[in-house]
Amino acid sequence: MKLTRRSFLKASAATGALAALSGGVMSFERWAAKAAETGEVKLIPSICEMCGTKCGIIVKVKNGRVVKIEGNKEHPNGKGKICARGNAGMKLLYDPDRLKQPLKKEGDRFVPISWEQAFREIGEKLKDIKAKYGPEALVWSTHPELAYDYEVIFNQAFGSPNLSAHAPTCYSPRNVAYKTMYGEVPTVDYGNVKYYISCGRNLVEGINVSQVTGIMKAKEKGAKLIALDPRYSNFAALASEWVPIRPGTDLAFLLAMIHLIIKNEWYDKEFVKNYTIGFEEVAAEVEKYTPKWAEEITGIPAATIERITEEFAKAKPAAVVDPGWHTSRYMNSTEMVRAGAVINALMGNLGMKGGLKFSKYNFTKVEEREGLWPKLEKPKAKRFDGAGGEKWPLAKGLGMIQMLPEHILSGQPYPIKAYIVNHHNPVRSAGNSQKWIEALKKLELLVVIDVQMSETAMMAHYVLPESTYLERFDPPQIAGNAVALRQPAVKPLHNTMGVDDIIKELAHEAGIGQYFNFTLEQFSDQMLKPFNVTFKQLVEKGVIALDDGKTEYKVPEIKTESGKIELASTAFEKAGAKKVPTWVPPGVTEGNGKLRFLHGHTAVHTHTSTFNNEYLHALMPENVLWINTRTAEKLGIKNGDLVEVKSDYGKVTIKAKVTEAIHPDAVFMVHGFGGFSPYQKKAYKKGASTSFIIPCHVEPVSGASADCEVLVEVRKVGGGANA
Repeated sequence: MKLTRRSFLKASAATGALAALSGGVMSFERWAAKAAETGEVKLIPSICEMCGTKCGIIVKVKNGRVVKIEGNKEHPNGKGKICARGNAGMKLLYDPDRLKQPLKKEGDRFVPISWEQAFREIGEKLKDIKAKYGPEALVWSTHPELAYDYEVIFNQAFGSPNLSAHAPTCYSPRNVAYKTMYGEVPTVDYGNVKYYISCGRNLVEGINVSQVTGIMKAKEKGAKLIALDPRYSNFAALASEWVPIRPGTDLAFLLAMIHLIIKNEWYDKEFVKNYTIGFEEVAAEVEKYTPKWAEEITGIPAATIERITEEFAKAKPAAVVDPGWHTSRYMNSTEMVRAGAVINALMGNLGMKGGLKFSKYNFTKVEEREGLWPKLEKPKAKRFDGAGGEKWPLAKGLGMIQMLPEHILSGQPYPIKAYIVNHHNPVRSAGNSQKWIEALKKLELLVVIDVQMSETAMMAHYVLPESTYLERFDPPQIAGNAVALRQPAVKPLHNTMGVDDIIKELAHEAGIGQYFNFTLEQFSDQMLKPFNVTFKQLVEKGVIALDDGKTEYKVPEIKTESGKIELASTAFEKAGAKKVPTWVPPGVTEGNGKLRFLHGHTAVHTHTSTFNNEYLHALMPENVLWINTRTAEKLGIKNGDLVEVKSDYGKVTIKAKVTEAIHPDAVFMVHGFGGFSPYQKKAYKKGASTSFIIPCHVEPVSGASADCEVLVEVRKVGGGANA
C-alpha cells in the first residue's frame, strides 16, 4: 500500500490510540523480568541528543525495548565513550511525563487533538497572519539540530527572515570574532596541546566527550592547563593552575599577554608575516596594556601574568587560548574572544599540532543545493531584531532572539503575531522570564515542538510532540572525518512524529508544500552526494569515515576577504568597535553591597531539557548558590542557609554553598533548575531559576545576551544552616 500523507497521519493516530488503550508503556520492572527470559539483543548505531555535541552511540534493544546505550567507537564524537547524560537517554524515551499526542489550548487547559486537526488549524492561522501582516510576522526559533535545514527552507519559502537559533545566549561572540578574523570557527587539537588557557570555559562540565578525553591525554603528556575563572570549577580542579580573575576582566589579562608577546618578540615572525594582516595596528594599540595596568583591573599580580605569558609563548605553536563555547557573558565578550584570536595567530598555531584546526568537511548550504525544491527567494523584509543590518552587521545569521519580547510588546519594527518554537525553551533560557511570559500572551499563534511540556510549551496555543531521538530518523551529520546517521532504535511509543515530518506537514497546510515534496532519503542523499555516500549505506553502517583519519599538519586555507587572518578588520569598525581588540570594561561594576551574578553548566544536565530525567535528577536534583566565605560572613550567611538573591529584574530563593572556591565579588548558580512547569513532576520547583534574575541585554558587537552583566543583593531568609 502506498503511504500517502493522509494514511500516514491516520497510522500515527492509530498508534497513539493503541498505546492509550493498552494502558501505556509496560513498566520497566515488568518488562525487565520478561525480557530476562528471552529475546535477542539488537545493536542499533545512532546519534545521541542529550546535549548539542551529538556523540555516536550504540543502542541495545531487547524485545522491542531499549536496555542500554553505549558509545560508538567508530564515531569521532565520543570515540566509544558517553557521558552521564548520554547514559540516561533511555529515561527520556520512557519518561511518563513526556508529550504523547498533539495538544490544543482551550481556555486554561490543553485538550488532545489529532495531527490532521493540528496541522490544518495551524496552517490556516499562518496563512491568515501572512495575509494580514506579511510573512515577516512569523518568528521561528530553535536549538539547531540535524533537521535545521528543513527550518531554513520553511522560513525562506514562507517569506520570513526571522529564523533564530539560541546562539546569542551561547556562542555568538566566539562565532562573530573568529568568522570575521579567521573566516571560520576553529577548534583545538586538544590531545596534543602543550599549553592551554581557558577563559571561563568549563571544559569538563559543558561536556564534549572527545575534547575532554583529548585534554586529559594532553595533561598526561605534560601539558600545562590554565583556568582563568572567577570560580574553582571542575575544570579548574583538573587544571595545572587556577587563576581566580575578577569577573568580566579576562580581556585585560589577554591584552597584557599580547603586549608582552610583541614587546619581547615571543611571536612566530614567519607566520605573522605570511598569514596575517594588521600586526602593526595591534602592536600600536597594546603598547599601553602593561601587566601592571592589567593587575589593577583583574586582581591578578603582574608577575603572574608575565610568568604565564612567557611559559605560554615557549610552548608555541602548541599553545592555545581556547576560542570558547558559552561566550555570551559580558559586554566585552567579543573583544575578549578577539584578543584570544590574536594571541593564537601570534603563536602561529593554526593548522599546527596542538594548535587550532578547521573542520575538514562541511555540508553545502541549503541555498547552494538544487533539484528537490523550487528556487528559494531571499525574504523581502528585514529581520525584526536588525541582525545583519547597519547597526548589527556581524550578527547576521545569529540574531538576537533574547530581544523578541520587547519587539512583540512594542510592535516595532512591524507586528509579530506568530511564533514557532522547536527544541527550544526561551522562557527559561533567554533571560527575564517575566517579560517573555507577558509578551507571549500577546501572540495570535504560538506553536511549540518538543518532547516535554516546557515552560514555553505551557504558553502555547498548540503543542506538537516530537518523537525522541531514539524513535526517529534525522538528516545526516558530519562529525570530524566521518558522516553519521541518527536512526530509530524502537518505533514511536506514542502518537508522536519526527520534526522533519512535522515541518513538512506544516508547510503543506501553510501553502508552501511544493518546497517539501521529497523524502528524508532523497534529502539526505543530496547532502551526502559530495562524499559519494548514500542514505542506505548509512542506515546499514551508522558511521562512514571519509578518510583514514590521519592528520596532516599544515596551515589551511583562510577564507577571509584578504586570504589571511585579519588581526585588524574594518568589519569590526562598521559594527561600532575598533579595528583591533581594545579594552572595554564590563557593563556593570560590583560594590556597595552588590555582587556579580554568574551562572554556568553542570556535567549532568543540559540547558533546561534534562531536569525531569529520573537518572540525572537523582545525580543532581537542585542547584545551590556559591558564595565566598568572607562575603557570606559579612552577610551572616552559613552553609546551607536559605537565601534570597535579588536583581533589578527579579528574585529567587535558594540554599547557600559557602566556599573559598569563588571570587569574593561574585556569586554563582548552575543554570537550568527552578522549573515551573507542573507537567514535569521531578523538575518542578527544584532549585532556583537563573532566568528570573538575568536580563535580556544586547552585547554591542555580536548581539549576544550579556547574561552576566547583572548585580544582585543576597540576604539570609528563614531558619538556620542545613550543612
